[in-house]
Amino acid sequence: MTKYGLLVLILINQVSFGQIKTFSGKQLSDVEFQEKIKNAMDSLQVQGMSIAIINNGKIVFNKGFGVTNIQSKKKVTPSTFFEAASLSKPVFALFALQLAKEGKLDINKPLFEYLPADNIEDERYKKITAKMVLSHTTGLPNWSETGKMQLQSEPGEQFSYSGEAYVYLGKVIAKLSNISFKNLDAVFQNKVAKGLKLTDFHFVITPKVEKNLADGYQKKHYVKDERDRSSFDPAGGLFANTGNYSKFLIGLMNMKPNFNEMFEPVISLDPNSPIREYFGVDSWTLGMAVIKLNGKLNYWHGGNNLGYTSSFMIEPDKKFGYVYFTNEDQCNGMKKVIENILWK
Repeated sequence: MTKYGLLVLILINQVSFGQIKTFSGKQLSDVEFQEKIKNAMDSLQVQGMSIAIINNGKIVFNKGFGVTNIQSKKKVTPSTFFEAASLSKPVFALFALQLAKEGKLDINKPLFEYLPADNIEDERYKKITAKMVLSHTTGLPNWSETGKMQLQSEPGEQFSYSGEAYVYLGKVIAKLSNISFKNLDAVFQNKVAKGLKLTDFHFVITPKVEKNLADGYQKKHYVKDERDRSSFDPAGGLFANTGNYSKFLIGLMNMKPNFNEMFEPVISLDPNSPIREYFGVDSWTLGMAVIKLNGKLNYWHGGNNLGYTSSFMIEPDKKFGYVYFTNEDQCNGMKKVIENILWK
């Protein structure tokens, strides 16, 4: 083996098998951690998964488990791409807030004044602002399959998770950027990805991503939706791996002083909210959910696309967190498994 090859191997091992520490600072054996992940994958019927752990603002563990495809048995690695699903939303939130700081978007100005919506017939929508979109207080439904949308509540008054609202804001930003909505990823690359040095981090599919994308499954059955992956999708269209997404999370935590809006609760969830009950979410910021654990405010987001489930949680003061991607549909139980291990 050449000296260069040996150096690369050493560096890879340092990333994949670093000294993992839990939230309280206790050392966690990587062998023990891997065993627990494999057991959880078996019980949750996960075919493939990748996970990265962040300690003190650095990636100390990043490893793939299982396979990207049942037939080919191609192994998941830290470079394997997944559909990030709703983990797209915090990334898009940072994009929108970056434009706001540049004076190109007023988050308190009704979006209607920038661009009237052609798929909402409820006149109350004219009160919707970018701040409401990012905090999920627009009153719009999550998704609307047919016809024109009606609001479910008065804009700004209560939490109502909405992918449709993110799409509306995306269209507004496209207009302000003098580019088509379909091609908005080019602006995102310039405004966010380039500054954080995030390579292969796109809201549209690329040849490299397509070649290395894990296939999606529902209980060992291959599934794939028919959406247009070549068009920008701010709500669920990001393609990522644990390497570049954890790098995004580290960048976000480092930028907290300049983007404090993403770390300040805006709306509390109703005591009977299923999101509060199942995921433990207390409130929502401009882009992330707030979960109180160990006396600290932690920031979380999960995602589900057909055949894929993802999750991250970070605590910016400690610069601690994780991100994982799986190619199993509705695999939300993995969140609890990982947090029960790490938040100790």
